[in-house]
Amino acid sequence: MAIEQLKVREIVKQAVGKSLDVPEFQRDFVWDADQVRRLAESLHRDYPVGSFLLWDSSQYQQSKESLGTESSLWIVDGQQRTTALCLIFGMKPYWWPDAEKWNRALQKYDILVNVLPDRDDGRLEFALSNPIRSKDPRWVSLRDVLSKPGVAELTQLASEIAKRATTDPEERMTLLAHVNGRLNQLWQLGERLIPVVKISHEVEDVAEIFARVNQAGTRVKEADVVLALAAVHNPGWVREEYGPVRSDLEDRGWDLDAGVFIRTMTGIGYGRARLRDVPSSFWQPDNLAGAWDAARDTIADVLKWFAGYGVLCSDLLPSTNALIPLFVPHRRWKTAPGYSFGKALRWFLLASRDGRYSGSAITALDEDVRAINEASTFDAALDALLRRLRVSHTLDAEEFLSRYDRAGNRFLRLMLYLVLYQRGAKDWVDGTALGYDKTGSPITTGYEPQWHHIYPRNLLRKCGVGEDDIQALANITVLNERTNANRVSGKEPWHYIHQLRVPPHALREHLIPESFILPTDDPEPLKQQWDTAHYVTFVVDRAELLGREANAFLHRLETT
Repeated sequence: MAIEQLKVREIVKQAVGKSLDVPEFQRDFVWDADQVRRLAESLHRDYPVGSFLLWDSSQYQQSKESLGTESSLWIVDGQQRTTALCLIFGMKPYWWPDAEKWNRALQKYDILVNVLPDRDDGRLEFALSNPIRSKDPRWVSLRDVLSKPGVAELTQLASEIAKRATTDPEERMTLLAHVNGRLNQLWQLGERLIPVVKISHEVEDVAEIFARVNQAGTRVKEADVVLALAAVHNPGWVREEYGPVRSDLEDRGWDLDAGVFIRTMTGIGYGRARLRDVPSSFWQPDNLAGAWDAARDTIADVLKWFAGYGVLCSDLLPSTNALIPLFVPHRRWKTAPGYSFGKALRWFLLASRDGRYSGSAITALDEDVRAINEASTFDAALDALLRRLRVSHTLDAEEFLSRYDRAGNRFLRLMLYLVLYQRGAKDWVDGTALGYDKTGSPITTGYEPQWHHIYPRNLLRKCGVGEDDIQALANITVLNERTNANRVSGKEPWHYIHQLRVPPHALREHLIPESFILPTDDPEPLKQQWDTAHYVTFVVDRAELLGREANAFLHRLETT
């Protein structure tokens, strides 16, 4: 192990020239603009910004983006800070190959500094770029300062700032001296020394090192560590197999974290979800290829089944952890007599209602995955899973009077969506079925429904209705994401029903109570019936319909 210090400017130079690179098991750049601003401000204030840990390995040449063509120092700890420094300097690091995305990032992460602050303690003010600051002569882009090759080139920039700040020649000379001194101060940020630790451990040690050093910052999850372990045992797998599959699913609306993939692999291939119980030999090339193929194909297959029920994105689900015990039996019994995805989906919904896998749920996951693998039949596995749930298998209508925007009610919101989708409910604005576009074709990528308040929030607030009642699930229906919601948003129900000529069958598909379904040609009866005085009656009656329909849907799943 070697310890040295590198200038900030040298770290950026090495990142641009590929002397530093990012191993394939590192995550993408995730810092927001304010984190980049705080890093720049910390350098200005001479605060510690942490050491960088670099790995010198001639054995490992698996870059995040492509197979390495030359030996690099791999960034084990410090990737986010290094990328942030490159953004501050305006110099694209080697591992960021997309020039168009880089140019967009330069705009997003443009850090401005007020070089004519009111304070006189020597500290400068750092802020993110916005239209007002960009026009203010006191604010200068830090990138414009740090990109200069030397302090001598700062004089012209200082002169331009002073010229924009005042028209008085004498005052301009005074400002020029102040501004030039502060620009020099900013340029020196590139000369700050950063502690750098270089290690040359064996490949097998890197995953453990990666875990320990990252726990001091954004905590690395157990699955991320195992992913790193799999990566170092299987060079190129993350970049060529896992990464593209995960990115493709994310582009299609399924943002599944590493834990879902890794535990699906271990659940299918080893019968465990608790990763510390899985031997390291499981991640050797001879084992990993088969486990990955099985997990990848199973995930794709199950998501196709979900699409048949209108679920096209992970945001609709209360918990993606619950997918793992859904994937495992599907892989084992999908072609066996008696297997039913409908029955498995019913269990998935009830487990989501129970909150069995929300929060820290590794114990529950492991128990259920083990039960699945120990069962002799699909029905036996399903019985074992259902016995563990603590909730009733039927819903009460009153549950749909609870708030739709509470995390604990995501299950009910999903049930609301599934019920309306199964009924073939149409969008009230453009008349298309939920989950379909205007051509009548199913939406296949990342469909996210709009949650529409049937009685507008502002209208109910003006009438003194409490927030809990306003946000009731029974006051929510679903419209397509691409619809022109402005045509219904904020308007009284009678008004948009009359204006859009929403037919009775379209209202029934959304489970609108029968007493509120009237001919649309005469607005007066509509206006009277949909008056806010009848709001409580509306939500109570609709909750009854929703509860009845939700239970019928669960029963159909049980018998399919």
